[in-house]
Amino acid sequence: MKQKMYLFLMLAAALFAACSDDDDDKPKAPSTISFEDYSTLVGASYSEMIRQYPEPVMAFGDFYAYENLTPNVEGLTIAINPESQSVYLVMEMLKADAYKEADIDAYFKSKFNFYGVESMDNYDEDGNVVGTTNTYNYGNTEDQAEATLLITLTGNTSVTYINPMNVPVESGGGSSLEEIDPITAVASFLLGEVATIEEEYPDVFSQLNGMYMTFMEENPYLMGVAFTAVDGFVDSVILLYNEDLTTEDIISYYTEEGYTCTLTGTDEEGFEVYTFTNGMISIEYSEGRGVATFVGELD
Repeated sequence: MKQKMYLFLMLAAALFAACSDDDDDKPKAPSTISFEDYSTLVGASYSEMIRQYPEPVMAFGDFYAYENLTPNVEGLTIAINPESQSVYLVMEMLKADAYKEADIDAYFKSKFNFYGVESMDNYDEDGNVVGTTNTYNYGNTEDQAEATLLITLTGNTSVTYINPMNVPVESGGGSSLEEIDPITAVASFLLGEVATIEEEYPDVFSQLNGMYMTFMEENPYLMGVAFTAVDGFVDSVILLYNEDLTTEDIISYYTEEGYTCTLTGTDEEGFEVYTFTNGMISIEYSEGRGVATFVGELD
């Protein structure tokens, strides 16, 4: 997924000036970099995380997003396992050319076990190879299958830290939303009674901090649906659109269904904000995320 996901025990990693004899066979991290290593954040409790990082720029269900925490980190996303209430995933987006790829690779090799590298060609619109992206894998055990921390470095652009043993178990009823489209999702949940929704969709929605959410893997329209409630009734539905859809695709979808789509401004980050409405439902949309509310009159 394109994403942004979700954090953060900030460590300016102390690079090895000297090593014990046991570590002589490991490459030493270059002394020229001080890398923002978030590996120790994996496993932290929700309360520990939110005390250290109390102001996310966006919170969607289990995910908390932060921006510009350091000069070299453009974005950070943390994911919480709602069952264990602990961090299982951290995604670190690096600013362009903040580090050399080889330096980051050497840094992680000096601290963790190296599992190998995979290379993938990049293509332009005409199908020509225009470059290669390397993906490096590291972990905290010699046997990758036993690791409780897996680290993936993609070029010099991003790092993902995950505990595969703490990934939330997919709810058994999640497949019931794999084909739901955005308009049907809003019609199904907005103004609905939470108790009734939970009866109709057993084990589909997880709850965290007053928000009910679920995520889909194969839905062509949506990656996730969430809602908030007041006095037991849904007052807003949050839609996380499929990453393969462009803003133009989403505008066309709503326009074809009779919605008016209006550019209403930009958000704090400079992204365009649109309002989609049919007179009864209003959806504020920006960068793959929409929030639907009821604006009509109840009978």
